[in-house]
Amino acid sequence: MFIGHYALALTAKRDETLPSLAIMFVAVQFLDLLWPIFVLSGIETFEIDPGNTAITPLNFTHYPYSHSLFMSIIWAALFGIAYYGFTKNKKGSLLLGALVMSHWGLDLLTHRADLPISPFGDIKLGLGLWNMPYLETILETGMFAMGSLIYYRSIKPVKKKAFWSLIILFLVIHFLNILGPPPPSVNAVAWSANLMWLFVLWAWWIEKKKVNV
Repeated sequence: MFIGHYALALTAKRDETLPSLAIMFVAVQFLDLLWPIFVLSGIETFEIDPGNTAITPLNFTHYPYSHSLFMSIIWAALFGIAYYGFTKNKKGSLLLGALVMSHWGLDLLTHRADLPISPFGDIKLGLGLWNMPYLETILETGMFAMGSLIYYRSIKPVKKKAFWSLIILFLVIHFLNILGPPPPSVNAVAWSANLMWLFVLWAWWIEKKKVNV
């Protein structure tokens, strides 16, 4: 799942007392922001395997430190604690911890059985929605559309063009991922995954005058 994660961040930002959209973007994709770093450092691995699922050609062979249930709980707790340490905002820290944890829950819906329970065992889970492309695409795109509208109506961003440009870019990337050819190499995927930080910067720019860190 890609834009489905961002849908939760957009939905969660109901008012300006909550953490900024940029921080929420980091939270919902925190596991995927760690993943390319671990891949490039050789800690985790994946393969390009067209047909692995109907939607994605990526075969996630070993990623227990970024995407296991056990480590997701650890990362969620650390994220929430770090935010609380800087802001003393208990409500915000709990929300961000939940958003970090939500990544594993959404991945559980879409991935085949490749999500580890922990780094210390072989049990893996996944409900395989990626093998039902029409249902998955409708669900994820619908979630994102709803989240975008909720954010727009709740926050009423001043930089409307910047906001809707970001939403359109997300949708373009989403459908290119589904309809485009397999990526050329493992390193190309890992390096390009780091570009997700640009979405964080874009979200910060959209809320620049309203940001709550």
